[in-house]
Amino acid sequence: MVAPLTTQAAPLPPAAHRNGLLVEKRIVIICFIIAFGQFQYGYDSAAIAGFQAMPGFLQVYGYYDPKIGYNISTDVQRLIQSLMNVGGFLSAIIIYSMGSRLSRRLGLWMGCFFGILSVSIMIGLTSLASLYAGRLLLGMSNGFFVPYSMMFMTESAPALLRGSIVGMVTFQTSLGALFGILVDNYTVRYEGNASWQIPLGVMYIVPTLLAIFLVFLPDTPRYYVAKGQDEKALWAIRRLRGIEDDALLRAEVEDIKSAYLLEEQLHSGVHLRDMFRGTDLRRTLLCYATTVGGTATGVTFMAGFSVYLFVQAKVGSAFVWVMISLAIALSGNMAAFPAMRLFGRRELLIYTSIVSSAMWFGMAIGYTIAPGAPPAAKALVAFSIVFTWIYGIGQGPVMWALSVEIPSQRLRSQTVGTATGINFVFGWLTAFFSPYFINPDKLNWGPRYGYIWGASNLILAIFTFFVIPETKGRSLEQLDELFEKRVAARKFSKFVVERQLVEDVLAGDLRREELERKGAVVQVEGDVEKNGHLRS
Repeated sequence: MVAPLTTQAAPLPPAAHRNGLLVEKRIVIICFIIAFGQFQYGYDSAAIAGFQAMPGFLQVYGYYDPKIGYNISTDVQRLIQSLMNVGGFLSAIIIYSMGSRLSRRLGLWMGCFFGILSVSIMIGLTSLASLYAGRLLLGMSNGFFVPYSMMFMTESAPALLRGSIVGMVTFQTSLGALFGILVDNYTVRYEGNASWQIPLGVMYIVPTLLAIFLVFLPDTPRYYVAKGQDEKALWAIRRLRGIEDDALLRAEVEDIKSAYLLEEQLHSGVHLRDMFRGTDLRRTLLCYATTVGGTATGVTFMAGFSVYLFVQAKVGSAFVWVMISLAIALSGNMAAFPAMRLFGRRELLIYTSIVSSAMWFGMAIGYTIAPGAPPAAKALVAFSIVFTWIYGIGQGPVMWALSVEIPSQRLRSQTVGTATGINFVFGWLTAFFSPYFINPDKLNWGPRYGYIWGASNLILAIFTFFVIPETKGRSLEQLDELFEKRVAARKFSKFVVERQLVEDVLAGDLRREELERKGAVVQVEGDVEKNGHLRS
């Protein structure tokens, strides 16, 4: 037993930050491949955005206007974007109803299945009904890919690298979007259906390769512990992280198991109401807020309507400018890896949200002052590039990490699943109503729509400052203890929990003398054996 403390938490050793990626290179590579589920999501969003400016696609699903050329009606535009979110919401319902019975691997396999099926329908048939059905099924595919890839990475990665590894989600999404626009740019010149069917055909690659790769992987250690399969949990850690020290393996499994059993003891059974009572209520609402926060940044709108928006704003070659924007954004995604390790989640999210707010207001103001003028078009491109870069370095990776770190282990599947469903509802609202604001046959706001996203980013920054706790450097088991003790959000980073002290002593990172110099009163019953076990 270890007495509760409220002293300042010691920083992680610098050597751990420098060598973490090298020591854990196996899990980093595995998670990079698992994150290709997010690549698929980004590719689809960008490719479909490009279809709305493709003559070949518009000849089949759009109409010709003598004044502006080929265009797409508001009704079709809103349905092809919003039906994907409806499909995601249906997946969230399935995820919740299945609960812990649906493993992380099986959830990803279902994403692969629906992805291949949806692409086949959209390529094989050319009616509006088939297009809508394909978009719905593709939304279901993304509805499985998004939460299960996140849960797989979060539950497999060590605490030191969890933020950086989960941050790969944003990188893969932007990389997929870049490839989507790149393929569109080179096929838009083709005549007939080939211009948009080729980009769709490329979408076979990720689900096929990912489905094969998953055959050779175990599920997550925490999933096996929840099923009472401790030996499989040992094998999973060994397989995923390459750890061979049996004592270290068993110590880690025991740590995971003790935290899980404590939650089981405190909360018997799993029901929908469990997420909304006790300490789990706070965790659920925070998970929902950080998940929906991604849509509140405006990135969903930018991903779905960027090409169309650039065409309406007459910025020149819309496909080229979107490609340039996404290519620059990738540097922000890559910078997220060191940023997530050097800065806290809270400060990174606050400052990037403020900058993003300024970028959206800049787009709106520029187009308000000089609508359709070349300077306004240049400002639109410049501000959108900065926004996507800033989102990639801070908002995207931080909110993805927070959304899966905050829920309790016992309720993670249900919480993340329902949060994803709620986010798909907000994504649907964005996709459904945005065409009314930007399409010339309705309100024709164009880039002035940025006023809405500028305000939502500002609200996100304020909300983070007062409500979001700091989770950086904490194991999932430590977070369980912090929430159980109802630690205030702004005290998370300074509160030393019981489990942290045990882990520090086991790892040899903190010595009793160092704790005593800090004025901490520590009582550890038992000795630390040479093999790394804590003996009571």
